[in-house]
Amino acid sequence: MGQEKAALAQAIAHVEGRFGTHVLAPGAVAERRAGERRIQTDSSLDTLTPGLSAGAPLAFVGTGSTGKVALAHRAAAGAQRDGGTVLWIDPSATFDPLAAVRAGVDLARLFVVRAKTRDDVLLAAGAALRSDGFRLAVVDTGPQLAAAARIDDLAPLLPIVRSSPAALLVISDVRALRLAIPTFSVARVAWAQRFGRTTGWTSLVAERALFNFAALGSESRDVGTRDAVLEKTG
Repeated sequence: MGQEKAALAQAIAHVEGRFGTHVLAPGAVAERRAGERRIQTDSSLDTLTPGLSAGAPLAFVGTGSTGKVALAHRAAAGAQRDGGTVLWIDPSATFDPLAAVRAGVDLARLFVVRAKTRDDVLLAAGAALRSDGFRLAVVDTGPQLAAAARIDDLAPLLPIVRSSPAALLVISDVRALRLAIPTFSVARVAWAQRFGRTTGWTSLVAERALFNFAALGSESRDVGTRDAVLEKTG
């Protein structure tokens, strides 16, 4: 028994020496810390695993007009409610400040960077992730054919975000081929054009699904996870 305890202590010391003294914690403590690191979007995304947490990357992937940017706006607003500042990297110059404000984003605490090249994207995102003042860094890669940096190009950011007080959220039209990043695929359910704007229902596909309504000129409505909907209607 004494040898087993000594071996366990040695293993713990090795892990903490490599990854930090707080990497191992009792279950209750780890759960509390995870809750403190979670960025609340006030949507069903908060109940899904993985959600959006400080020190972790996450990707929303889907074609245009599926609601992934609208959900990212809610994430930005949630990060600001925690007292943090948000960096939004926008190489394709498609950021819509009015849509962001409707989602609750405070533009005074949002920095939009129009990075033109992959190196500029990495430089800006890396600076935000290393700063104590930022709670979230969003990289919107933009349309696939015009992307200054593709999702796989962001690999150098992963070791930086793991030791950061901020979360990294990537918005992309396509899934990563080589980059190991937790991903939610966003898909259309029923969409239509009204007055030149896209409205309708969207699904955030993972182990469960988030249903979100984006109506013209109004805030989105969250119906809940698929499991919760089935429980109510079953």
